[in-house]
Amino acid sequence: MAGKRAILTHRAIRWATDALEKYDTPVSALAHQLGVSWRSLWKGIELEARLRINRPGRLSGVDALGVDEHVWTHAGFPGSGMVTGVIDHTRDANGSVHARLLDLVPGRSGKACADWLKEQGAGFTSGIKVATLDPFRGYANAIRDELPEAITVVVAFHIVKLGTAMVDEVRRRVQQETLGRRGHAKDPLYGIRRALQQVIESLSEKQVARLEKKTRRGRPDPRSGHRLAVLPKATDRVSRPAGEGP
Repeated sequence: MAGKRAILTHRAIRWATDALEKYDTPVSALAHQLGVSWRSLWKGIELEARLRINRPGRLSGVDALGVDEHVWTHAGFPGSGMVTGVIDHTRDANGSVHARLLDLVPGRSGKACADWLKEQGAGFTSGIKVATLDPFRGYANAIRDELPEAITVVVAFHIVKLGTAMVDEVRRRVQQETLGRRGHAKDPLYGIRRALQQVIESLSEKQVARLEKKTRRGRPDPRSGHRLAVLPKATDRVSRPAGEGP
């Protein structure tokens, strides 16, 4: 029931590892429930986690893969605390995605991603049909080289983030062209900076009318208004669920 000189039974360690893996329960909370210290519990979880990671067939059936950066620690030199997260995005029989973390690779580089894919072997990489990533050239190069048959998709969050940053840049540029300074609270374009970053369907008729009115008042020429109107339409297409129009 328990290892030699062990504080916890095998069953308790498996329970804690399941809670950490499936429900993201902090180790400190699990240790409190079991009445042991963080270090005592982690010693057992670490061994059990390594056994599960090395279990044959752990990656079988994965056909959609995601890679993204994560700041593991904020201490040290800039970029030294970065890791690359590898996530399983495979859909179940009902078409739903239950994302699970497959691995964390030290570093944020194309080489780190490519080396991890090489380690899994051709049997794994040949089954990947879709690969998602953030707009980072290193990851794109790794997927291009190691997953040549996979469809590469940029994560919707990053597309919307880039779109909102661009429309905000256009708004500030138009503001400078119009007034020769930064926006103030009572300026037309400054007052609708948040509305410009919303999906058009989330705005009420009153908000849409206010958006159009402020855009007309704040633009120096008709082309500026067209540029400012791009984002709500773009975010609408990105955030709309599949099967609800083009």
